[in-house]
Amino acid sequence: MNDDENDELLLKKWRAQLSKGIIEFFELILLQKERYGWDILQLVRSMLPPAEPPLADGTIYNILTRLNKRNLVSTRNEIVDGRMRKYFILTNEGRELLKSMLSDWDLLRTSVTEAQEISK
Repeated sequence: MNDDENDELLLKKWRAQLSKGIIEFFELILLQKERYGWDILQLVRSMLPPAEPPLADGTIYNILTRLNKRNLVSTRNEIVDGRMRKYFILTNEGRELLKSMLSDWDLLRTSVTEAQEISK
């Protein structure tokens, strides 16, 4: 394996790890507004860098189920065009968690910027 192939492999692995670590955070951000599962899946896929393997449908739904069991999101069902859709939205507990996560994200973003500045 040459250096270019090795760099590409490292980048793919980094993107996959980044995506895994941030999907729940993205879902919480998106669920400040009521959305249904398929909408969430498409939005998350469009916002994350491409990963290998691609984001599976089940990943998003498993996280939504886990968030619901932890009382971070609430759900309601609605029939649309003859099909059942499950809608999700943050609970008060979910909003509080997201607030803390966004604060942590701001600190991390500031730290990355500072690291870049002192490394020039």
